[in-house]
Formats: sequence, C-alpha cells, structure tokens
Amino acid sequence: MFEISKYKKSNVKISIRLPENMNEMLKKIAKKENMSFNNVIVSCIQNSLDEMELDKYKNVDIYNDKELKV
Repeated sequence: MFEISKYKKSNVKISIRLPENMNEMLKKIAKKENMSFNNVIVSCIQNSLDEMELDKYKNVDIYNDKELKV
C-alpha cells in the first residue's frame, strides 16, 4: 500500500511543472497528512519507482550525454 513518508535527505533542488488539478490534489494530500508538499511529491515518485522494473535503466549514463529533455 502507498504511504506518504517524511524524507530528510531531499537535497536536490529542481523545478517541475504540474497540471493544475494534480497540483491541487497534491496540496490537499499534504494538508490532510500534515506533511510538506515536497514530501508528498517525493513519496509519489518513490512509490512509482518501487512499482517499476528499473533494470533496463541501470546502465544509462546521464552525465556524459547531451542534456536531458525536461
């Protein structure tokens, strides 16, 4: 089952764009769970990664290629 956890080692700062309805729902979850918006986002991402088969991505080099598409 999906749980929203507190993450203390979230130290990489990024900017993302979200659909308005997703942003509103995530803010509602954060408020109801008494957690930061960031913790909700990180928990959602971690849950998605936990559900994915990640083996095919292990050897992808993100440092020596052209910039990533964002």
